[in-house]
Amino acid sequence: MFIISLIQAIQDIVEDIFKKYLPMMKNLSFSIIRDHQLSEDAVQRALLNLHLNKEKIDNIDSRESKNYIYTVTKNEALKVLRDEKRKKEYEIDVQSHDENGLNNIAGQLDVDAFCDEYGFGPRVAEALSSISEEDRDIIIYKYGAGYSLKEIASIMNMSKDAVYKRHQRALDKLEKALEGKNEQ
Repeated sequence: MFIISLIQAIQDIVEDIFKKYLPMMKNLSFSIIRDHQLSEDAVQRALLNLHLNKEKIDNIDSRESKNYIYTVTKNEALKVLRDEKRKKEYEIDVQSHDENGLNNIAGQLDVDAFCDEYGFGPRVAEALSSISEEDRDIIIYKYGAGYSLKEIASIMNMSKDAVYKRHQRALDKLEKALEGKNEQ
């Protein structure tokens, strides 16, 4: 019987929080996010968090409980806002790469198309066909599309240090390939 009354008391606390603090939670969330739907999501996440941590709330009328509810709501709203910003940044990043055709570089290299599309001469394009695909992509991203090594690292899902080293090696290989063409 004790367990049933304890479960009922916990449910009552969550319902009381919902009834008493919902307007404050909605206003706080909206003031941070400035989007009704996303702020509703943040409030729902906050209510779930409060439900999972209901043992931290002794008396819902106490100042400590109100501060705790406020803090949980604020943190959840900030998380939703951060997630939304990351999502938008990722979508913009993916769109810009798709528009420039950069995600389609991999595969068999058409030397004639490479010269026209990226502005390299036929000798450079031919020399590029002799190096590995990843090295070739780094060179194309850097000198053909003008990306920084940091941006290339993000595009290729590699560390900046790895891209820097591969870039240096690719330039060395390219230089040797071009020197070999001059000797012929």
